[in-house]
Amino acid sequence: MLFTTPEFFIFLTVVLISAELLRRELLQHAILLVASYFFYWYSGSIHVLLLAFVTLASYFCGYKVYKSVTIRQKKLWLAIGTLIPLVILGYFKYIDFGIESINSILAAIGITAQISLLNVALPVGISFFTFQALSYVFDIYLGRLEPEPKFHKYALFIAFFPQLVAGPIVRASEFLPQLKSKITITGENLQAGVTLIVWGLFKKMVIADNLALFVDPRFAEPIGYSSFGLILAVFAFGIQIYCDFSGYAHIAIGCARILGFKLPENFDMPYLASNIQLFWRKWHMTLSRFIKDYVYIPLGGNRCGHTRTYLNLFASMLLCGLWHGAAWTFVLWGAYHGLLLALHRYFIGEKKLGSNSRFLNSGAGLLFSILVTQILVFLGWLIFRAESFDNLMEYIQAIFISTSEITTITKVAIIVGIIGLIVLFILMMNRKFADTFNEILYFDYLDIVSRQKMRYWIIYLVFFITMILALSPPETPEFIYFAF
Repeated sequence: MLFTTPEFFIFLTVVLISAELLRRELLQHAILLVASYFFYWYSGSIHVLLLAFVTLASYFCGYKVYKSVTIRQKKLWLAIGTLIPLVILGYFKYIDFGIESINSILAAIGITAQISLLNVALPVGISFFTFQALSYVFDIYLGRLEPEPKFHKYALFIAFFPQLVAGPIVRASEFLPQLKSKITITGENLQAGVTLIVWGLFKKMVIADNLALFVDPRFAEPIGYSSFGLILAVFAFGIQIYCDFSGYAHIAIGCARILGFKLPENFDMPYLASNIQLFWRKWHMTLSRFIKDYVYIPLGGNRCGHTRTYLNLFASMLLCGLWHGAAWTFVLWGAYHGLLLALHRYFIGEKKLGSNSRFLNSGAGLLFSILVTQILVFLGWLIFRAESFDNLMEYIQAIFISTSEITTITKVAIIVGIIGLIVLFILMMNRKFADTFNEILYFDYLDIVSRQKMRYWIIYLVFFITMILALSPPETPEFIYFAF
């Protein structure tokens, strides 16, 4: 059940009406839990049983961790509570990838025997709800959380339909306290939630889906396109994946907000990050903090010397890449970002490179840092988007060997863009202009819109809904992160 379909909005309306009519807290939670399982069943069919099993197993293991009287017992139940979700995730997401890798190794050493693929169907949202289950058990073990005494509340935390399929990855300490009172749909929450939903739909259906029409053919068959067109497609994909995923996050957060729940933000203008470390604090923030708290820090973080810190960063990003999908291109993408983070820590964190540079500390220097960072980020998107190593190599080769002519309009656009960038650099040398420009970029217009008087808010809705209906492609593909 896609957020972009009429079926979802009918479903959401029924849930809201039911929650409003049933005033008892237990009944409201029961309705939300049933609705969430129906939502997942509609999207994932039989895999709803998998969701129920992961919920039961993690709840029981979390309780046993809390009740254990010795460290050994705690570690045993932590291991069980960790292995169950990871084995399930590993089987459904990586078993065929593992078999393919083994077959490739066998073929490389001359063994003709091949292992048959199992063709396991990937359950929708498995990477997200297993991570939430893992965080629950870990937080109890670390003493950050006490077990939830009421199972139905914990089950709702795992299955809450707005963020079930593609996040944000929510922690029990953020969600469970919000279940201590009954659901009340207020005018303020309704206006704020609908504002986010409409903006999310606009980003997904108008921006991301139209960019996909430009990006997909060039990655499917890069030979024959101009070098500039192929490079432009890489940057277009970077915008596409941001609008697609942040659009989903806004819809999810908006749906939850209408019901009175606050979910964590997943993006904070990542394409304005001035270094790669800051980028990962702004991109997919709930995954980044999960990797930091449950992988990087347990590995030793930055507490075990410089070399170990670099290895921990690299290993954490390798896992981050593999989490995104069962393909070597994702592993390479994770390794690429791990290397960037390690280099940033070495040159900027340790050597303090550029810390005394007057230029780099100016507005123009900030703009330069942003541009360099984003060029590196978008180069990574080429690896991420490629369907295979062969496709990646073919795409890179096509960029360098292309003989297609650049049109006159494109040449004019490039010249205008370069001149505009130079002018912006010059203007950014002025501190007052730089501060004003920064305020404009970070202005939270959605918050302002959500608090406008009704007549002005309706104008916003009419404008963006009209744009969505008029400019969306005939077919709306799934959200990109449904595949992860």
